[in-house]
Amino acid sequence: MKHAYLIIAHNEFELLKLLIDRIDDARNDIYIHIDQKTNTEGLELRAHQSKLFVLQKRIDARWGDYSLVEVELSLFREAFNNGEYEYYHLLSGVDLPIKSQNYIHDFCKIHKGTEFIGIAQNVSVKELKWRSQHWFIFAHDFKSNNILKKVLRAILARLQTVLGYKRTEMQIKKGAQWCSITNSFVSYILKNEELIYKSFNHTYCPDELFIQTLCWNSPFRKKLYSTSDEFEGCMRYINWIDGCLQPITIDDVALMRETDRWFARKFTIANKEVVEQILKLSIQ
Repeated sequence: MKHAYLIIAHNEFELLKLLIDRIDDARNDIYIHIDQKTNTEGLELRAHQSKLFVLQKRIDARWGDYSLVEVELSLFREAFNNGEYEYYHLLSGVDLPIKSQNYIHDFCKIHKGTEFIGIAQNVSVKELKWRSQHWFIFAHDFKSNNILKKVLRAILARLQTVLGYKRTEMQIKKGAQWCSITNSFVSYILKNEELIYKSFNHTYCPDELFIQTLCWNSPFRKKLYSTSDEFEGCMRYINWIDGCLQPITIDDVALMRETDRWFARKFTIANKEVVEQILKLSIQ
């Protein structure tokens, strides 16, 4: 069966085209969501071997907000409704593969039925509770510097803590939103959209919670590739240091040669030397 590549993009379109070129394969279909705020005038995206779909309904995605979950669900739904895929790979438009398509497809055949989802280890119960068990106001504006909104949001959240307000009884898990999951689990996600909305709308960064939590509280938990290493679990090479995403460097490229992970993030076309080295990796 084919694989579906689901891409969330909002800028760096030259890099997006390089990503499309590297996953353009007769065994893949490609689905792209471009942020509603982005000017796409004159943009042409093409694939030669894959079928490429650009979602017509564009969502205004905001950092930390449920709108990012809506983007992911729209991509999963569009691909699922088009046909049954063996795997659905969720990527951002500034990711690149570091393995060839032959490698990725062969790996998936060997581990057929496995869910490649990252589960974070170094996260406290307190943080998980704060992120998931409050109904945050102005969730569409987590990035806003409006002091009044920040103060009102904090006051209401603390009041909910005092009152013992709780959003869900599920055991909450957190991790990178980028994942590679089976058709069965995508079907399970789409069947539980109402539960996802009820549990995670107006929470903090629900895109890092809903897939992990849904999987962990279901039989699919037994299918996880790794629960001890977040980025091995999702087969992504991502550098996080003290809560900050680090840019990929030439030194990282050497480390990637020794790993079995499939994709890396995040890149910028401004750093052409690193991008060129990564593109060489993905055809080996």
